[in-house]
Parts: sequence; C-alpha cells; structure tokens
Amino acid sequence: MDKKWLFEENIRLQKLASDLEDQKKILKLEQEKLAGERKVFDQQKEVLEMGFRKLAADKEMFQADIKKQKEKRIDKDSLPKGIRGPGFFCGVTSATSLKKRYKELMKIYHPDNKNGDAFTVACINKEYEILKENYKKEK
Repeated sequence: MDKKWLFEENIRLQKLASDLEDQKKILKLEQEKLAGERKVFDQQKEVLEMGFRKLAADKEMFQADIKKQKEKRIDKDSLPKGIRGPGFFCGVTSATSLKKRYKELMKIYHPDNKNGDAFTVACINKEYEILKENYKKEK
C-alpha cells in the first residue's frame, strides 16, 4: 500500500507542478499584456498632460488679451461732448431710414446679444439722438 500511495502522490504532485507551470505561463502573458496596456496608458497620459499645458498657456494668452482690450476700451465719459460715433448711420438720408438703421444696429449691438456692448450702444444712441434732432429740424 505504501508504493501505491507514493505512486499516486507522485502523480498528484506532477499534476500540481504542471498546473503551476501553466499558471506561471498565464501570469507571464497577463503581465506582458498589462505592460503593453501600461505603455498605452502612459502615452495617453502624456498626450493629455500636453493638452492641459497648451490649454493653460492659451488661457494665459486669452487673459492677457482681455486685459489689453480692457486697457484700450474708451470710457464714454472721457469722450468730448457732442462727438459723433464711428459713423453708424452713414448713408442715412431720411428719418425713416434713420429709424430703420437704428433698429438694425440695436439687433446687432444690444448688450443682451452675443456681439453686444453697452459702450457701443451708448455711442449709437448718442449719434441717433443727434441725427433725429437734425431730421426734426428739417421738417
């Protein structure tokens, strides 16, 4: 009985050794797969980091541009009295065309719009009032 037990135990141990070798091979394959995935992950991480650095640089440039634009912006109180705007109503020849052009300009430059600007609207209003008074005097 001792020989039979030894023989069975030897077969069992050989099977366990074979299973262990198979598991080692599987583990090695999984490690290689993970190493490849890690490499891809590192590349993607580097691309994202580059993108974030570029975004940060763009943000700084954008903020510098905004600062420059604010410095260049003219305060409406600093304009001399009676100054005409930048010619918003060029080509207007009648009170009707003046009113029509005024409505078009308000659609474009009203502060609630995407391209709107309160200062531009103030200039338009000032020029409109001056021209409106001129057309009233002509009647």
